[in-house]
Amino acid sequence: MNLRRAIFTDYRNPFFITLSLATSSLALRPDSSLIPVILNLAVLATYSPFLFRPDESHRFLNVILTGLAVSVGGTIFRLQASLEALSSAAQSVIVLSLLSAFLSAITLAVLWAGTKFSTHLVSPWSQVAFFPTLWATLWVTVSHLSPVGHLSTWGVGNNADTYNWIVPYLGPAGKDWIIGAWAVVLSQTVTSWYMGPEDDSDEIHAHSDHSIARKALAVSLILLTIPSFFIDPLPLPISQVNTATPLTVGCAIPPFHQYKRHTLTLDDYIAETNKLRSSGARIILWPEGAIVFHSAVEKEEAFDKIRAKITGPYVGVSFEETTSDPSDPTGKKTLARTGLAVVSQHFQQPHLVYYKRNLVPCK
Repeated sequence: MNLRRAIFTDYRNPFFITLSLATSSLALRPDSSLIPVILNLAVLATYSPFLFRPDESHRFLNVILTGLAVSVGGTIFRLQASLEALSSAAQSVIVLSLLSAFLSAITLAVLWAGTKFSTHLVSPWSQVAFFPTLWATLWVTVSHLSPVGHLSTWGVGNNADTYNWIVPYLGPAGKDWIIGAWAVVLSQTVTSWYMGPEDDSDEIHAHSDHSIARKALAVSLILLTIPSFFIDPLPLPISQVNTATPLTVGCAIPPFHQYKRHTLTLDDYIAETNKLRSSGARIILWPEGAIVFHSAVEKEEAFDKIRAKITGPYVGVSFEETTSDPSDPTGKKTLARTGLAVVSQHFQQPHLVYYKRNLVPCK
């Protein structure tokens, strides 16, 4: 009883806010798996009935602190990788913080809606299914509106786990629903432990119905892991493995200690690419935006130079270029775009030219 009182009464707000920060830092990292995300959401779902209670003292402050904890937790492991995403580190940190704060805000909004409206549902089965449905709907909407799709969500749709077999059939939303469902199971289990046994017969009956629904949901979620032992989520090869042709790919990244400059030139990349020819790589890729072109003529001259000096492999030339804005009939406006061209000595034109459709937000 002393532990229940310490967690849910005496130190409830600092305990759950700190726990939200800790679990968010593990759940919202780029390589996160299913379990940390479930635990993070379960912590927030357990805290939500207290956090959003109308008579809760300092409610607004606790909501802000919880949102801040989730937001900070979500940026800890993403910060280093994001510093060079935009033109300056400060701009990258600001954009990352704003995006993380926005996702934290809508997460808390969904938790509030789940806490407020699930209690109005009569059926215990509806109550346990309401929040997972709301959770999955949120991230389906965000992924459709976001320029980076599902990467901006809490989902782990591409990670290998026992529910990955569902993705080809239901998409990432299927796993989002499962994450929400496990969060409901865990949070209601903890809440049941905190509440303790009921005395009133009507309350005992209602508590029993909720317990049955929660346990049935948990059993269903466990049963959904069974197909993963028999179904391979990876696509089948188009031919037999023993007849497949291996393809070796190399990456040309000129080291600073050799070239002694931060802004690398076309000649630097050509020299580094020629060093990889002995590796047997059939395709050699350059880093994104490796070369900047200010005109179509400059781009074609660079491609000709690459064909003349690099013989053998195909070169994936990633570049940024400035070109006329097609939406401006006067031709005065320009726009910058990022592209990739596959160039080789075997053909006088690029084998492939691809332009990025959605640049990094605020780039």
